[in-house]
Amino acid sequence: MSQVYATMEKMVKEFFRDKVNLFFTLILPLFFVLVMPILWGDVPQTVFPVLKGGLTLTMISFLIMIGGQSNLAGSIAADRGRGLYVKIASMPLSPVKEGAGRILGIFIYICVGAVILFVVGLISGGKISVHSMHIFMSMGCYFLITLSSTGIGLIIASWVKGESAATHAGIALTLLTAFMGGLFLPYQMLPWIFQLFARVHPITSANAAIVYLLEGECVSYYNPLQPAQMGITIAFSVILFTSGMILYSKQCWLTQ
Repeated sequence: MSQVYATMEKMVKEFFRDKVNLFFTLILPLFFVLVMPILWGDVPQTVFPVLKGGLTLTMISFLIMIGGQSNLAGSIAADRGRGLYVKIASMPLSPVKEGAGRILGIFIYICVGAVILFVVGLISGGKISVHSMHIFMSMGCYFLITLSSTGIGLIIASWVKGESAATHAGIALTLLTAFMGGLFLPYQMLPWIFQLFARVHPITSANAAIVYLLEGECVSYYNPLQPAQMGITIAFSVILFTSGMILYSKQCWLTQ
């Protein structure tokens, strides 16, 4: 566990030391939480709190995507470019433990941002359901989003060597997924092919489940808790994470 802790501590210090990265990781989700409601027009005050609450929950998912798919991928690519893996490949270190430490580091980083987003969302008028069982299930869905995002980040880092390229690839994929999967548009406004994508992609599907549980179908626009859809969401999340860890262990730890 010492290797996991040491890597996690290293990652946490690096992430929080980089003020520019910290700022831009939070600025996009915060921007949407504060500015997007202005575009809603004359939304009745009776439904505004739940819509704002749903937006806040969605932007937490978006933050997790940025952290896993961009920040994690960029940090691995940066260390790879500095020759870190060439140096440690001959040491008695486990790629799985090192990768787990990185993921725990990004998880702590994400949690801080999620708390900030949550507080800002509530202060600015959002309303979140406090049903204990629904909150517990929603935390499970956020865990699936974290699995998927970090898995995708590991896959990107395994194939894209440059720090800038890996970081921007993660951002581009995050934005593409968000637009296609209904994070920025109501599900009912999406073309049918994007609706299918939203149901199949584990991140957008899990996010819809969170919104459905805590805000209701009036905000999620459909029930994503169907057994078949949740089974696909769980399976794809595990597959993405497992594939990412395998590729990371084999590609990034190759001696050069």
